[in-house]
Amino acid sequence: MTMYRFCFYALSGLALSLLLGSGSAYAQKDWTADRPNFVVIVGDDLGFSDLGSFGGEIRTPNLDRLASEGLRVTNFYVAATCSPTRSMLMTGLDNHVVGLGAMYEQTAPNQLDLPGYEGTLSREYPTIAEVLKDNGYHTYMAGKWHLGHEPTMIPHSRGFERSFSILNGAGSHFDMTGGNDANEESEFVEDDEYLTRLPKNYYSSRTFTDKLIGYIESNRGDGQPFFAHLAFQVPHDPLQVPDKWLRRYLGEYDEGWDVLRERRLARMKALGIVPEHTENSPRLWYVPEWDKLTGIAQFTNARRMEVYAAVVEYMDKEVGRLVDYLEENGLLENTYIVFFSDNGANPQDPIAQAKKRAGVILGANFYATNYRTAFASWGRKDGFVAQATAWAQLSTTPFSGFKLTSYEGGLRSPLIVWKPGHSRAGQVNTDAIVHVSDMAPTLLDLAGIPEDALYRSDTEGLQRGESQRALFDGSSSAGRTSFGTELFGGRAYREGRWKITWMHAPYGTDEWQLFDLEADPAELHDLSAAHPQVKSQLIAAFDAYAAANNVTIPDRTAYDGLEDNLPPRPPVDAPDWPRGQEKNWTTEEETDNEH
Repeated sequence: MTMYRFCFYALSGLALSLLLGSGSAYAQKDWTADRPNFVVIVGDDLGFSDLGSFGGEIRTPNLDRLASEGLRVTNFYVAATCSPTRSMLMTGLDNHVVGLGAMYEQTAPNQLDLPGYEGTLSREYPTIAEVLKDNGYHTYMAGKWHLGHEPTMIPHSRGFERSFSILNGAGSHFDMTGGNDANEESEFVEDDEYLTRLPKNYYSSRTFTDKLIGYIESNRGDGQPFFAHLAFQVPHDPLQVPDKWLRRYLGEYDEGWDVLRERRLARMKALGIVPEHTENSPRLWYVPEWDKLTGIAQFTNARRMEVYAAVVEYMDKEVGRLVDYLEENGLLENTYIVFFSDNGANPQDPIAQAKKRAGVILGANFYATNYRTAFASWGRKDGFVAQATAWAQLSTTPFSGFKLTSYEGGLRSPLIVWKPGHSRAGQVNTDAIVHVSDMAPTLLDLAGIPEDALYRSDTEGLQRGESQRALFDGSSSAGRTSFGTELFGGRAYREGRWKITWMHAPYGTDEWQLFDLEADPAELHDLSAAHPQVKSQLIAAFDAYAAANNVTIPDRTAYDGLEDNLPPRPPVDAPDWPRGQEKNWTTEEETDNEH
C-alpha cells in the first residue's frame, strides 16, 4: 500500500470517528448488569464429522467435553466458503448484502463493481463487535479475518477493542509466508498496527490463543462482560504442526478412506448425529478404491490424514487451554461458548492444481520457491500438504459435496453451544435449523440488547438472522424454518425437511434437484419427479430470496471446463443395472428342470 493510500484511509477513519463522536450511531445504552460473556470459536475448513463428539476418530477431548456438557446442533448452516460465512457471523445479514456476494478472489466478471460484491465487509452495516462494544462489552479477536486489508476494514476498525489477526485467507502457520502467489507474504495486524514480524515461537493455533487469553486477562476483574472471538486458521492448508506432533497419528489411517467412512457413519448413528437409515454418499468416481492402491500410494495418502488429524487435535488442545484459563479465573460462571466450522472440508490440493495449471493463480513456481512439498516435509513448518478430495469426503461423512459446493457437505457445520449447567447438557438437537446469520442477533438477545441496534429499518425484507436465544439457553428446541444461499453459482434453499440444490457439473447436475433431508441426509435421491409442486414452491422461494438479497448468478466460475480435466465417469455399476444379456433358453430350461 502506498503512503498516499495509507494516509487517505487513516484520515477517512479519523473523519468517521469525529462524525460519529465518542458513541456510535448503533449504541444502545440501556443495558443491564450481569450480562453473559461470549466466546465464539471458529475452525477453518473443519469437516462436519471430524470431532469425536460428531463421530470422528480424531481425538478432541476438550471440544467433546463442551459437547457433553452443552448442546450439539446438527442442522447448523454456513456458506460454502470462509469469508462469506464470516461476513454473516459479523453482521447477521446475508453475504450478498454486506460485500461478500463472492469471495474477493473469485468474483465473476459480471459481478465486478456491483454493490454487495466488493469482496470486503461493508461499512454500511454494524458488526456484532461494534454493537456489543457500544453497549459496555470488551471485544477481543484473535485469528483469521479475511474480510478486508485496508485500515478502515481491519478488526480494530470494525469494533474489536483488541485484536491480533491474519488478514489473508490462507498462509503458513509458522511465519508470514503467504498461501499463494497472489500474496506471497501474509499480512498481520495487532490492533491498528500492521506487523513486520511475528511473536517469538509463532504457531497460529497457539499464538492466537495466547493473544486472546492475554486480552481477556488485561481487563479481568473490571466488571465488564466480554465478547471474545477465536478464529482458528486450521485445518486450512498448508497442514502444519509442531514437530512433536508429527507422529501422533502414525498408522491410524492405514485402513483407508473406504473403511473409515463407514466406521464414522456407524459412530454418528450411535451418537444420534444422523438417523439410523442414513446412507453414505458414494466415493467420487475419480477417487480410487483404497484396496486398489499400491502400497506406496496407500502409505503417502494415509500420511495426509495423519497430519490433518494432528492439526485438529492441536487446535482442540488450545480450546482446552482457553477453557481452563476461564475456569481457573472464575470466568466460566456466566459465559456462553460456541464452536463451529466456517464451511465443509476442503477438497482442493493446491500443489496438484499448480502442477496442472502452472502460471495461473496457484502457480507452481510459488510453491517450489516458498515451501517444501516433498513427502518428508509434509506437516513440518516449511512444508505444504493438503487434505485433498478423498479425505475431505471422510471429513464430510455422510454428506455429498464439501467446501465450495451447495450440497450438505459444503454447507452443514458442527455446532456446539455450551453454558454452565445447560438444561440440555449432552443432548443432540437434530430438528432445529440454525443459520450462521442467527449468531449475532442471538448474542444480542442474550445480552439484553434490542435487535434494532443491529438491524436498521431498511434491512426489513432481507434474509436476516433470527434470535435463537431459546435454543441456546435450553428453553426450547426449535429453530428457524427456512433459508436460502448462493455462492459461485451453487444454490440451495431449505424449508423444513425439504431442500432444493443447484450445483455445477461435474459435482452436480446443472439443474435443480429436490431432496427430503429427513429421509435422505446425504442427498442421494432426487425427488423432483415425485414432488414437482414442492420443487416449484422452493424454486420460487429461492428466486424471491435472490431478488431481495442482491444475488447475481456469476457468468464465470472455477467449475468452467473442470469436467474435461477430470477422469470420465465410469459406467453405472449397480446390482440390478444393467441386467446383462438375455440368457440362453436351453440353459434356463435345464436350470428349471433341476429344481
